[in-house]
Amino acid sequence: MNSAIIFIKNEEEKQLTKAPYLGGNLLLHQINELKKLNLDRIYVVGADTEIPGAIRRDDVIAIEDELDENGKCLLVSPLYPAISSEDYLKLLENDEPCMLTQHNEICGAFMIPNKKLSSFESLQYKAINIESKIIHKFNKEDAKKNVESSLNDVVIFPLSSNKELVDEVCSYLNIKPGKIMVNHFADGETLVELGESVRGKKIYIVQSTCKPVNERLMELLICIDALKRSSAAEINCIIPYFGYARQDRKASPRQPITAKLVAKLIEAAGANRVVIFDLHAQQIQGFFECPVDELTTVPMIGQYFNNKGLDMEKLVVVSPDHGGVKRARNLAEIMDVPIAIIDKRRPRANVCEAVTIIGDVKDKDVIIIDDICDTGGSLIAACNILKENGANSVSVAITHGIFSSNCLMRINDSGIKELVVTNTIPVDQESMELCPKLTVLSIAWMLSKLVLAVSGHKPVSEVYALYEKN
Repeated sequence: MNSAIIFIKNEEEKQLTKAPYLGGNLLLHQINELKKLNLDRIYVVGADTEIPGAIRRDDVIAIEDELDENGKCLLVSPLYPAISSEDYLKLLENDEPCMLTQHNEICGAFMIPNKKLSSFESLQYKAINIESKIIHKFNKEDAKKNVESSLNDVVIFPLSSNKELVDEVCSYLNIKPGKIMVNHFADGETLVELGESVRGKKIYIVQSTCKPVNERLMELLICIDALKRSSAAEINCIIPYFGYARQDRKASPRQPITAKLVAKLIEAAGANRVVIFDLHAQQIQGFFECPVDELTTVPMIGQYFNNKGLDMEKLVVVSPDHGGVKRARNLAEIMDVPIAIIDKRRPRANVCEAVTIIGDVKDKDVIIIDDICDTGGSLIAACNILKENGANSVSVAITHGIFSSNCLMRINDSGIKELVVTNTIPVDQESMELCPKLTVLSIAWMLSKLVLAVSGHKPVSEVYALYEKN
């Protein structure tokens, strides 16, 4: 089988390929062109971030053992956006090392037989000349000129919960985060002050209403009010984790429906649009009168497991309850594997009266998919049930890692092999050290594409294109 390596050699290339603008991002262009060749694997070597559609590795030589000795490898520079899949195909048609050239200049694309990959720097390459078009090498001046025009009036403000996420999103879009200050009076009152003019601007506020939930929610409401009173043209609230989502109905008499109350508060404050990831109950979208975009991290999670090289014949996706069947089915379809369901009946809290596994998990590697991990009790119980029914290994993928109390320590001591979580709720270094089984996937790429789609009046569904299976 044939593979490709996008080889980022130095810091300059790293900066230029880190998505200076997502509309025509160099790395994404290269990956999409290489995908057309039906390659076995696409690697990004030397990148300091995970790239959707590719498998990141540390160096070229480390990949050699993973490649078929009889295959071929394309070694590609990310700085030549005009090179297409047809050009790369001309390289793959050869059996000996070769390179693309134009007017005697190397275009940064090489073909190396896999068995010679370890000596790629000392090989002699046959020149394959391209004359049908002008090949231009991307440089810093190009990066400055090619900022997406739809972002001219866009400002992204980070509130307390997602500052690192906003920094990552803004670095992809080649814009600076908005200046904002969140202060607290001695009695606990919150004051949000804007550090720049927002008159006539399209504003995006990023804030997960995670712990401390009420404080984060008040920050968001006060910020929306400040923006409205400062004549912002459009206020978009990106709420990666929507707190109070579990209070979406009256589960027993005399209970509130707090999810709707929070939705009405956000609207009353002045929000024009809300963006949320993986709601606990999708009907919460109906609590808002303004447009709501609910994104899902399932395609990103599916891509992560697809790129791990797992044995698909032994893989099963499991829903831990009936409520998560749709989510599990979506992941199973992305990975093209079967699904199973844990059927639990509880006479009272934390007590299981009967447990049935719907589906076959015996001698299988299982991936449990869920939206929230709070105390971890349900996931650990599900892991134990699956092991008792013959599962070989149990991995867990969730969107929102609340991780209350000693959740991570319990998971680390459990039979769970790996816990994959996104950064809708920030995961600090202490949590990573408490639970070495933890893997964190970033939603920054997805948010970057969403900002471009909304600002450029394009379909939000394009966000998922990068996560399609190779």
